[in-house]
Amino acid sequence: MEFLTLLALLPVALILFYIYRQDHDPEPFKTLAITFLWGCVTVVPALLLEIFIPAENPFVENYCVVAPVEELVKMLVVMLYVWNHKDFDDTFDAIVYCVMASLGFAAVENLLYVLLNDDGTGLQVALLRAVLSIPGHAVFAIFMGYFVGIAKTHFYFGRKRKQWACLAAAFFSASLVHGTYDFLLTEADYMVAFLVFVLVTDICAFAMVSKASKNDHPMIQDIK
Repeated sequence: MEFLTLLALLPVALILFYIYRQDHDPEPFKTLAITFLWGCVTVVPALLLEIFIPAENPFVENYCVVAPVEELVKMLVVMLYVWNHKDFDDTFDAIVYCVMASLGFAAVENLLYVLLNDDGTGLQVALLRAVLSIPGHAVFAIFMGYFVGIAKTHFYFGRKRKQWACLAAAFFSASLVHGTYDFLLTEADYMVAFLVFVLVTDICAFAMVSKASKNDHPMIQDIK
């Protein structure tokens, strides 16, 4: 049990450490921890919504229920707790906090999948999720955080229309990538497409992190 718990949480810790190291002005541990814990809490409303919202087929389930519900609850953590926080003041911070909230969600979800598995395949599930699902949640969050960071810059300068357009892009891009990931994974005939999709989105996410980290600066220095 202890080994499976460690295996379920290790990829979360490794990805968080990687993202944290890309931040040139690291965020306070307390703010990061609270964001992560709120991300853990969002598993509850997400599960309840997914149970009570009917889904007619895998396409509807993944694109219209699971992905948007899970990305919405994660984004609410960022908007309700982080958005107006004094520590959210650099451009790269958005990716840091979105990943923190998303992997809080992923950590609890992973523990549920691994520890509540009753068919003796907990180890296999933990290994598969370590290389697919946990990085997947991080990728969704990177897409979200990239646009949230731009939105917050527009917010500083009162560009409301651009701010809300970027927030919409943050939500819909994360939901689209998440929905496509889940849909391709659940359809056996699309396994090659799934692997290609994972590779492409991983590369895009890595490029986003690299670019955002390199260009990290206080938002107030942005030029209109």
